[in-house]
Amino acid sequence: MFLFSISTLAITQSLLTTEEVFSEVVTNNYDLQAARQNIALAEVLTSRENRGYLPTLSLNGGLGYSLNGVKSVFNFNFPDLNIQNIQSYNGNLGIESSYLVYDGGQRHLVNDKNKVNLKIASLQLESIQQLLGFNALQIYYNIAQSTYNLDLLKESLAISQERYSRTKTYYEYGKNNKVDVLNAKVDVARDSVSLNSIENDIKNLKLQLNQLTLRTDTDYQVDTTINLTYQLSEVSELESKLLNTNAELITLREQVELVKYDVEIAEKLNAPQIIASGAYNLDYQKNSEKSQLALNRTNGLNLGLSANWNIFDGGQQKVQKQLAAIDQSTAFIDLKNKENELVTQLNSLWNSYRNNLQNMLIEQQNIQTNRQNFELVKSLYENGQQSSIEFRQAQLNLINAQSQYYFAKISAKLSEVEIEYLLGTTN
Repeated sequence: MFLFSISTLAITQSLLTTEEVFSEVVTNNYDLQAARQNIALAEVLTSRENRGYLPTLSLNGGLGYSLNGVKSVFNFNFPDLNIQNIQSYNGNLGIESSYLVYDGGQRHLVNDKNKVNLKIASLQLESIQQLLGFNALQIYYNIAQSTYNLDLLKESLAISQERYSRTKTYYEYGKNNKVDVLNAKVDVARDSVSLNSIENDIKNLKLQLNQLTLRTDTDYQVDTTINLTYQLSEVSELESKLLNTNAELITLREQVELVKYDVEIAEKLNAPQIIASGAYNLDYQKNSEKSQLALNRTNGLNLGLSANWNIFDGGQQKVQKQLAAIDQSTAFIDLKNKENELVTQLNSLWNSYRNNLQNMLIEQQNIQTNRQNFELVKSLYENGQQSSIEFRQAQLNLINAQSQYYFAKISAKLSEVEIEYLLGTTN
Protein backbone atom coordinates (compact mmCIF):
# COMPACT_ATOMS: atom_id res chain seq x y z
CA MET A 1 0.00 0.00 0.00
CA PHE A 2 2.85 2.37 0.86
CA LEU A 3 4.66 1.84 -2.44
CA PHE A 4 1.43 2.28 -4.39
CA SER A 5 0.64 5.61 -2.69
CA ILE A 6 4.12 7.00 -3.42
CA SER A 7 3.86 5.98 -7.06
CA THR A 8 0.48 7.69 -7.38
CA LEU A 9 1.87 10.90 -5.87
CA ALA A 10 4.76 10.94 -8.32
CA ILE A 11 2.34 10.66 -11.22
CA THR A 12 -0.03 13.40 -10.11
CA GLN A 13 2.61 15.98 -9.12
CA SER A 14 5.17 17.43 -11.50
CA LEU A 15 8.82 17.74 -10.47
CA LEU A 16 10.10 21.27 -9.87
CA THR A 17 13.88 21.56 -10.30
CA THR A 18 16.22 24.12 -8.76
CA GLU A 19 16.95 25.50 -12.24
CA GLU A 20 13.25 26.16 -12.79
CA VAL A 21 12.95 27.82 -9.39
CA PHE A 22 15.82 30.21 -10.11
CA SER A 23 14.47 30.95 -13.59
CA GLU A 24 11.01 31.75 -12.22
CA VAL A 25 12.47 34.02 -9.53
CA VAL A 26 14.53 35.95 -12.08
CA THR A 27 11.59 36.28 -14.46
CA ASN A 28 8.69 36.97 -12.11
CA ASN A 29 9.83 38.39 -8.77
CA TYR A 30 8.53 41.89 -8.04
CA ASP A 31 11.71 43.01 -6.26
CA LEU A 32 13.71 42.28 -9.41
CA GLN A 33 11.16 44.08 -11.56
CA ALA A 34 11.58 47.17 -9.35
CA ALA A 35 15.39 46.87 -9.54
CA ARG A 36 15.20 46.83 -13.34
CA GLN A 37 13.42 50.18 -13.15
CA ASN A 38 16.49 51.57 -11.38
CA ILE A 39 18.59 50.43 -14.33
CA ALA A 40 16.19 52.16 -16.73
CA LEU A 41 16.54 55.33 -14.64
CA ALA A 42 20.33 55.12 -14.71
CA GLU A 43 20.24 54.62 -18.49
CA VAL A 44 18.23 57.82 -18.86
CA LEU A 45 20.83 59.70 -16.79
CA THR A 46 23.61 58.48 -19.10
CA SER A 47 21.69 59.30 -22.26
CA ARG A 48 23.07 61.80 -24.80
CA GLU A 49 20.34 64.29 -23.94
CA ASN A 50 21.42 64.38 -20.27
CA ARG A 51 25.14 64.76 -20.90
CA GLY A 52 25.07 68.52 -21.59
CA TYR A 53 26.84 68.17 -24.92
CA LEU A 54 23.90 69.43 -26.99
CA PRO A 55 23.11 73.11 -27.59
CA THR A 56 19.87 74.76 -26.52
CA LEU A 57 17.56 76.34 -29.08
CA SER A 58 14.51 78.51 -28.44
CA LEU A 59 12.02 80.24 -30.67
CA ASN A 60 9.81 83.18 -29.71
CA GLY A 61 7.40 85.39 -31.56
CA GLY A 62 4.38 87.60 -31.18
CA LEU A 63 1.64 89.53 -33.01
CA GLY A 64 -0.01 92.77 -31.96
CA TYR A 65 -2.76 95.15 -32.98
CA SER A 66 -3.45 98.66 -31.73
CA LEU A 67 -6.13 101.28 -32.36
CA ASN A 68 -5.22 104.80 -31.21
CA GLY A 69 -6.28 108.42 -31.56
CA VAL A 70 -4.41 111.75 -31.31
CA LYS A 71 -5.76 115.21 -30.44
CA SER A 72 -3.34 118.09 -29.96
CA VAL A 73 -4.02 121.84 -29.42
CA PHE A 74 -1.08 124.16 -30.16
CA ASN A 75 -0.21 127.75 -29.26
CA PHE A 76 0.92 130.49 -31.58
CA ASN A 77 -1.87 129.90 -34.04
CA PHE A 78 -0.64 126.49 -35.09
CA PRO A 79 -3.49 124.39 -36.43
CA ASP A 80 -4.88 121.82 -34.04
CA LEU A 81 -4.32 118.08 -34.67
CA ASN A 82 -7.15 115.60 -34.36
CA ILE A 83 -6.69 112.12 -35.81
CA GLN A 84 -8.77 109.16 -34.67
CA ASN A 85 -8.88 105.43 -35.49
CA ILE A 86 -5.18 105.05 -36.21
CA GLN A 87 -4.64 101.30 -36.72
CA SER A 88 -1.31 99.58 -36.32
CA TYR A 89 -0.16 95.98 -36.79
CA ASN A 90 3.11 94.61 -35.40
CA GLY A 91 4.90 91.32 -35.11
CA ASN A 92 8.20 89.89 -34.00
CA LEU A 93 10.08 86.64 -34.46
CA GLY A 94 13.27 85.54 -32.79
CA ILE A 95 15.43 82.45 -32.50
CA GLU A 96 18.16 82.00 -29.92
CA SER A 97 20.78 79.33 -29.30
CA SER A 98 23.49 78.78 -26.71
CA TYR A 99 26.17 76.17 -26.17
CA LEU A 100 28.51 75.49 -23.28
CA VAL A 101 31.87 75.34 -25.00
CA TYR A 102 34.05 74.79 -21.94
CA ASP A 103 33.39 74.13 -18.24
CA GLY A 104 36.73 72.83 -17.03
CA GLY A 105 35.80 69.20 -17.74
CA GLN A 106 32.90 69.00 -15.23
CA ARG A 107 30.48 67.85 -17.89
CA HIS A 108 32.75 64.98 -18.91
CA LEU A 109 33.27 63.90 -15.28
CA VAL A 110 29.55 63.96 -14.51
CA ASN A 111 28.91 61.84 -17.59
CA ASP A 112 31.53 59.28 -16.50
CA LYS A 113 30.03 59.27 -13.00
CA ASN A 114 26.59 58.53 -14.43
CA LYS A 115 28.08 55.59 -16.33
CA VAL A 116 29.44 54.20 -13.05
CA ASN A 117 25.98 54.67 -11.50
CA LEU A 118 24.54 52.63 -14.37
CA LYS A 119 27.05 49.87 -13.68
CA ILE A 120 26.23 49.98 -9.97
CA ALA A 121 22.49 49.70 -10.74
CA SER A 122 23.23 46.57 -12.79
CA LEU A 123 25.35 45.14 -9.98
CA GLN A 124 22.61 45.87 -7.45
CA LEU A 125 20.17 44.00 -9.67
CA GLU A 126 22.60 41.07 -9.72
CA SER A 127 22.93 41.23 -5.91
CA ILE A 128 19.16 41.16 -5.44
CA GLN A 129 18.90 38.32 -7.92
CA GLN A 130 21.55 36.33 -6.05
CA LEU A 131 19.86 36.99 -2.68
CA LEU A 132 16.41 35.98 -3.89
CA GLY A 133 17.83 32.88 -5.57
CA PHE A 134 19.61 31.99 -2.33
CA ASN A 135 16.42 32.43 -0.30
CA ALA A 136 14.43 30.36 -2.79
CA LEU A 137 16.96 27.52 -2.74
CA GLN A 138 16.98 27.49 1.07
CA ILE A 139 13.22 27.00 1.06
CA TYR A 140 13.50 24.43 -1.74
CA TYR A 141 15.90 22.24 0.23
CA ASN A 142 13.84 22.63 3.40
CA ILE A 143 10.93 21.23 1.37
CA ALA A 144 13.22 18.39 0.27
CA GLN A 145 14.09 17.68 3.92
CA SER A 146 10.42 17.65 4.90
CA THR A 147 9.50 15.50 1.90
CA TYR A 148 12.16 12.95 2.83
CA ASN A 149 10.88 12.89 6.42
CA LEU A 150 7.35 12.52 5.06
CA ASP A 151 8.38 9.38 3.18
CA LEU A 152 9.99 8.02 6.36
CA LEU A 153 6.81 8.73 8.30
CA LYS A 154 4.68 7.00 5.69
CA GLU A 155 6.90 3.95 5.97
CA SER A 156 6.73 4.17 9.75
CA LEU A 157 2.94 4.44 9.66
CA ALA A 158 2.73 1.39 7.41
CA ILE A 159 4.89 -0.58 9.86
CA SER A 160 2.79 0.63 12.81
CA GLN A 161 -0.43 -0.33 11.04
CA GLU A 162 0.98 -3.76 10.28
CA ARG A 163 2.03 -4.17 13.93
CA TYR A 164 -1.41 -3.05 15.11
CA SER A 165 -3.09 -5.59 12.83
CA ARG A 166 -0.72 -8.35 13.94
CA THR A 167 -1.20 -7.44 17.64
CA LYS A 168 -4.98 -7.58 17.32
CA THR A 169 -4.74 -10.98 15.68
CA TYR A 170 -2.43 -12.26 18.44
CA TYR A 171 -4.79 -10.84 21.07
CA GLU A 172 -7.76 -12.61 19.50
CA TYR A 173 -5.85 -15.88 19.77
CA GLY A 174 -4.70 -15.12 23.30
CA LYS A 175 -1.02 -14.61 22.52
CA ASN A 176 -0.98 -10.89 23.54
CA ASN A 177 -2.68 -8.82 26.17
CA LYS A 178 -4.85 -5.75 25.71
CA VAL A 179 -1.98 -3.39 26.61
CA ASP A 180 0.00 -4.47 23.53
CA VAL A 181 -3.00 -3.74 21.31
CA LEU A 182 -3.52 -0.30 22.85
CA ASN A 183 0.19 0.53 22.57
CA ALA A 184 0.16 -0.38 18.89
CA LYS A 185 -2.99 1.69 18.35
CA VAL A 186 -1.40 4.71 20.07
CA ASP A 187 1.68 4.42 17.83
CA VAL A 188 -0.53 4.40 14.73
CA ALA A 189 -2.25 7.55 15.97
CA ARG A 190 1.07 9.25 16.74
CA ASP A 191 2.47 8.44 13.30
CA SER A 192 -0.73 9.70 11.68
CA VAL A 193 -0.55 13.00 13.58
CA SER A 194 3.13 13.41 12.70
CA LEU A 195 2.32 12.67 9.07
CA ASN A 196 -0.43 15.30 8.94
CA SER A 197 1.80 17.84 10.65
CA ILE A 198 4.66 17.44 8.20
CA GLU A 199 2.28 17.55 5.21
CA ASN A 200 1.04 20.90 6.52
CA ASP A 201 4.65 22.09 6.93
CA ILE A 202 5.35 21.21 3.30
CA LYS A 203 2.32 23.17 2.13
CA ASN A 204 3.44 26.24 4.10
CA LEU A 205 6.98 25.97 2.76
CA LYS A 206 5.62 25.77 -0.79
CA LEU A 207 3.61 28.94 -0.15
CA GLN A 208 6.83 30.68 0.93
CA LEU A 209 8.56 29.48 -2.22
CA ASN A 210 5.62 30.64 -4.33
CA GLN A 211 5.95 34.11 -2.85
CA LEU A 212 9.38 34.37 -4.50
CA THR A 213 8.52 32.62 -7.77
CA LEU A 214 4.94 34.00 -8.05
CA ARG A 215 3.60 30.48 -8.61
CA THR A 216 -0.06 30.07 -7.79
CA ASP A 217 -0.21 26.31 -7.17
CA THR A 218 1.45 23.95 -4.71
CA ASP A 219 0.84 20.81 -6.74
CA TYR A 220 4.49 19.96 -7.38
CA GLN A 221 7.30 17.89 -5.94
CA VAL A 222 10.90 18.88 -5.31
CA ASP A 223 13.91 16.74 -6.11
CA THR A 224 15.09 15.01 -2.93
CA THR A 225 18.25 13.77 -4.64
CA ILE A 226 21.13 15.78 -3.15
CA ASN A 227 24.42 16.16 -5.04
CA LEU A 228 27.32 17.82 -3.22
CA THR A 229 29.82 19.70 -5.36
CA TYR A 230 32.44 21.21 -3.02
CA GLN A 231 33.73 18.08 -1.29
CA LEU A 232 37.09 18.25 -3.07
CA SER A 233 37.45 22.04 -2.94
CA GLU A 234 39.98 24.01 -0.90
CA VAL A 235 38.87 26.98 1.16
CA SER A 236 41.83 29.06 -0.07
CA GLU A 237 40.57 28.71 -3.65
CA LEU A 238 37.10 29.75 -2.56
CA GLU A 239 38.50 32.80 -0.73
CA SER A 240 40.29 33.96 -3.88
CA LYS A 241 37.16 33.50 -5.96
CA LEU A 242 35.05 35.27 -3.35
CA LEU A 243 37.17 38.43 -3.50
CA ASN A 244 36.85 38.52 -7.29
CA THR A 245 33.25 37.48 -7.93
CA ASN A 246 31.14 38.52 -4.92
CA ALA A 247 28.54 40.98 -6.23
CA GLU A 248 28.54 43.07 -3.04
CA LEU A 249 32.32 43.51 -3.14
CA ILE A 250 32.26 44.44 -6.81
CA THR A 251 29.57 47.03 -6.05
CA LEU A 252 31.62 48.51 -3.22
CA ARG A 253 34.65 48.78 -5.52
CA GLU A 254 32.51 50.70 -7.97
CA GLN A 255 31.38 52.92 -5.08
CA VAL A 256 35.04 53.74 -4.43
CA GLU A 257 35.40 54.70 -8.11
CA LEU A 258 32.23 56.76 -7.87
CA VAL A 259 33.45 58.96 -5.04
CA LYS A 260 36.70 59.51 -6.94
CA TYR A 261 34.64 61.38 -9.50
CA ASP A 262 33.13 63.47 -6.70
CA VAL A 263 36.66 64.49 -5.68
CA GLU A 264 37.57 65.44 -9.26
CA ILE A 265 34.30 67.31 -9.79
CA ALA A 266 34.86 69.27 -6.57
CA GLU A 267 38.30 70.30 -7.82
CA LYS A 268 36.74 71.79 -10.94
CA LEU A 269 33.79 73.61 -9.35
CA ASN A 270 35.40 77.04 -9.87
CA ALA A 271 36.74 76.33 -13.34
CA PRO A 272 35.95 79.02 -15.94
CA GLN A 273 33.01 78.57 -18.28
CA ILE A 274 32.82 79.69 -21.89
CA ILE A 275 29.40 79.94 -23.51
CA ALA A 276 28.74 80.61 -27.20
CA SER A 277 25.42 82.18 -28.13
CA GLY A 278 23.62 83.35 -31.23
CA ALA A 279 20.32 85.01 -31.98
CA TYR A 280 18.35 86.22 -34.98
CA ASN A 281 15.46 88.67 -34.51
CA LEU A 282 12.88 90.13 -36.88
CA ASP A 283 10.48 92.97 -35.94
CA TYR A 284 7.69 94.21 -38.21
CA GLN A 285 5.23 97.06 -37.90
CA LYS A 286 2.59 98.28 -40.35
CA ASN A 287 0.50 101.39 -39.72
CA SER A 288 -2.64 102.80 -41.30
CA GLU A 289 -2.60 105.71 -43.80
CA LYS A 290 -3.38 108.15 -40.98
CA SER A 291 0.07 107.50 -39.43
CA GLN A 292 3.20 109.29 -40.55
CA LEU A 293 5.13 106.00 -40.64
CA ALA A 294 3.56 103.45 -42.96
CA LEU A 295 5.97 100.49 -42.47
CA ASN A 296 8.88 99.65 -40.20
CA ARG A 297 10.90 96.44 -40.27
CA THR A 298 14.15 95.57 -38.53
CA ASN A 299 16.13 92.33 -38.49
CA GLY A 300 19.53 91.31 -37.27
CA LEU A 301 21.89 88.47 -36.43
CA ASN A 302 23.79 88.55 -33.13
CA LEU A 303 26.65 86.21 -32.22
CA GLY A 304 28.49 86.21 -28.93
CA LEU A 305 31.02 84.46 -26.76
CA SER A 306 30.92 84.96 -22.99
CA ALA A 307 33.14 83.73 -20.18
CA ASN A 308 32.54 83.33 -16.47
CA TRP A 309 35.15 82.55 -13.86
CA ASN A 310 34.28 82.27 -10.18
CA ILE A 311 37.61 83.31 -8.71
CA PHE A 312 36.59 83.02 -5.05
CA ASP A 313 33.43 81.41 -3.67
CA GLY A 314 33.94 81.99 0.03
CA GLY A 315 35.56 78.58 0.57
CA GLN A 316 32.69 76.42 -0.73
CA GLN A 317 34.95 74.56 -3.16
CA LYS A 318 37.37 73.70 -0.35
CA VAL A 319 34.51 72.32 1.75
CA GLN A 320 33.24 70.19 -1.15
CA LYS A 321 36.73 68.81 -1.76
CA GLN A 322 37.12 67.89 1.91
CA LEU A 323 33.72 66.18 2.04
CA ALA A 324 34.45 64.24 -1.15
CA ALA A 325 37.84 63.11 0.23
CA ILE A 326 36.17 61.90 3.45
CA ASP A 327 33.56 59.99 1.44
CA GLN A 328 36.35 58.40 -0.58
CA SER A 329 38.16 57.20 2.57
CA THR A 330 34.89 55.92 4.04
CA ALA A 331 34.08 53.99 0.86
CA PHE A 332 37.51 52.32 0.92
CA ILE A 333 37.12 51.41 4.61
CA ASP A 334 33.66 49.94 3.90
CA LEU A 335 35.18 47.83 1.13
CA LYS A 336 37.94 46.42 3.32
CA ASN A 337 35.52 45.81 6.18
CA LYS A 338 33.16 43.89 3.91
CA GLU A 339 36.05 41.83 2.49
CA ASN A 340 37.08 40.82 6.02
CA GLU A 341 33.48 40.08 7.00
CA LEU A 342 32.82 37.87 3.97
CA VAL A 343 36.10 35.94 4.28
CA THR A 344 35.27 35.23 7.93
CA GLN A 345 31.76 34.16 6.97
CA LEU A 346 33.12 31.88 4.26
CA ASN A 347 35.55 30.16 6.63
CA SER A 348 32.80 29.66 9.20
CA LEU A 349 30.57 28.16 6.50
CA TRP A 350 33.38 25.93 5.34
CA ASN A 351 33.91 24.57 8.85
CA SER A 352 30.19 23.83 9.14
CA TYR A 353 30.25 22.20 5.71
CA ARG A 354 33.13 19.89 6.59
CA ASN A 355 31.46 19.04 9.91
CA ASN A 356 28.22 18.12 8.10
CA LEU A 357 30.19 15.88 5.73
CA GLN A 358 31.70 14.12 8.73
CA ASN A 359 28.27 13.78 10.32
CA MET A 360 26.99 12.19 7.11
CA LEU A 361 29.59 9.42 7.39
CA ILE A 362 28.74 8.82 11.04
CA GLU A 363 25.00 8.78 10.42
CA GLN A 364 25.43 6.49 7.42
CA GLN A 365 27.12 3.93 9.66
CA ASN A 366 24.45 4.56 12.28
CA ILE A 367 21.73 3.72 9.75
CA GLN A 368 23.32 0.35 9.03
CA THR A 369 23.58 -0.44 12.73
CA ASN A 370 20.00 0.60 13.46
CA ARG A 371 18.67 -1.27 10.42
CA GLN A 372 20.33 -4.47 11.59
CA ASN A 373 18.98 -3.87 15.09
CA PHE A 374 15.46 -3.20 13.79
CA GLU A 375 15.40 -6.35 11.66
CA LEU A 376 16.60 -8.40 14.63
CA VAL A 377 14.07 -6.86 17.04
CA LYS A 378 11.31 -7.28 14.48
CA SER A 379 12.09 -10.97 14.07
CA LEU A 380 12.18 -11.48 17.83
CA TYR A 381 8.95 -9.49 18.26
CA GLU A 382 7.15 -11.59 15.67
CA ASN A 383 8.29 -14.69 17.58
CA GLY A 384 7.07 -13.22 20.86
CA GLN A 385 10.56 -12.72 22.27
CA GLN A 386 10.50 -8.89 22.35
CA SER A 387 7.90 -6.48 23.68
CA SER A 388 6.01 -3.95 21.59
CA ILE A 389 7.85 -1.15 23.42
CA GLU A 390 11.23 -2.52 22.37
CA PHE A 391 9.96 -2.96 18.83
CA ARG A 392 8.71 0.63 18.74
CA GLN A 393 11.99 1.97 20.09
CA ALA A 394 13.98 0.08 17.44
CA GLN A 395 11.63 1.44 14.80
CA LEU A 396 12.06 5.04 16.04
CA ASN A 397 15.82 4.63 16.27
CA LEU A 398 16.03 3.58 12.62
CA ILE A 399 13.77 6.43 11.46
CA ASN A 400 15.76 8.93 13.50
CA ALA A 401 19.07 7.69 12.07
CA GLN A 402 17.73 7.95 8.51
CA SER A 403 16.36 11.42 9.22
CA GLN A 404 19.61 12.60 10.83
CA TYR A 405 21.65 11.35 7.87
CA TYR A 406 19.49 13.24 5.41
CA PHE A 407 19.47 16.28 7.69
CA ALA A 408 23.30 16.29 7.69
CA LYS A 409 23.27 15.98 3.91
CA ILE A 410 20.72 18.80 3.53
CA SER A 411 22.74 20.95 5.95
CA ALA A 412 25.83 20.35 3.84
CA LYS A 413 23.88 21.31 0.72
CA LEU A 414 22.55 24.46 2.37
CA SER A 415 26.14 25.36 3.26
CA GLU A 416 27.02 24.93 -0.41
CA VAL A 417 24.09 27.12 -1.41
CA GLU A 418 25.29 29.85 0.95
CA ILE A 419 28.86 29.48 -0.30
CA GLU A 420 27.62 29.92 -3.86
CA TYR A 421 25.70 33.00 -2.75
CA LEU A 422 28.88 34.47 -1.27
CA LEU A 423 30.76 33.63 -4.47
CA GLY A 424 28.03 35.23 -6.57
CA THR A 425 27.37 32.01 -8.49
CA THR A 426 23.82 31.18 -7.35
CA ASN A 427 21.85 29.85 -10.30
